[in-house]
Amino acid sequence: MKIGEKIKERRIEIKMTQTGLSEGICTQAMISRIEKRKVKPSRELMEKLAERLEVSLHYFYGEDSVESRYSKMNQLRKLVRQHLERREYDNVSYLISTNEELIDHAMGQDQLFFEWIKALLYAYRDGENDKALSHLLTLEEQTKNGELRIEIIDSIGNQYLRKKEYKLAEKYYKKGFSIFSEWMNHEKKAKLLLNYSVCLARQKKYTECIDKVFQGLNLVVSKNTLFLLGDFLYYKGYCLEKLGQKKDSLRSYKKARTIFDIQKNENYAVSIQLIIDRLEKELAEND
Repeated sequence: MKIGEKIKERRIEIKMTQTGLSEGICTQAMISRIEKRKVKPSRELMEKLAERLEVSLHYFYGEDSVESRYSKMNQLRKLVRQHLERREYDNVSYLISTNEELIDHAMGQDQLFFEWIKALLYAYRDGENDKALSHLLTLEEQTKNGELRIEIIDSIGNQYLRKKEYKLAEKYYKKGFSIFSEWMNHEKKAKLLLNYSVCLARQKKYTECIDKVFQGLNLVVSKNTLFLLGDFLYYKGYCLEKLGQKKDSLRSYKKARTIFDIQKNENYAVSIQLIIDRLEKELAEND
């Protein structure tokens, strides 16, 4: 059965009209032409139609097709990123080990992505920081552009930060910052800006740190997201306190605590509350 026939069969099976299937994706005429095998749909269009029809690409192409492998690879990347965000490195490792055959077929950006993940596992699962750093430095030379390059550069900076080699860490954060583009994902930008801020704070460059913190705050606020908002507010409070602006610092700490409360991040909320209690006591004693 051809793709157009499978689309029609599935559409009828779930009692969906051509208009219903096409809404927000393409024209009804396009659906009609696909079903009549007058046009071959692109992979991007097929992904959208498969999602609307509540099936995977495997349904249309078969398990072993290039399109099916692409769909599986895309899903694997998403799952790996989800566990990576939660720092669940054992789960990341499990996903990699159970999908070795699929990863062996990875090419281009996909291959570079999994090499980046391998380096992160060296560092955060195995504790082999030097091995991770060496792998990342080699990988950066191979990755010429795109958001993944930002992530690799950020990761290199993070490894130098862990080694307390702050000058080298700052060098890489600056490099990543210098290649920001408007089209890049704001979360990747925010991560690098936060790590850059941490690096500056560790070097007691509080004024420079504040500058990067404000850029991070402006970025996440403009995107109307809580992503890293609490962290940026914390470092704003930290730098202001170090610069002697305790009242402004206290306000930032309180905002950070509120964000962590909303996110149900109890560890951070409790830690910041201790700082707030100390600062309030100090300010009361000085009045």
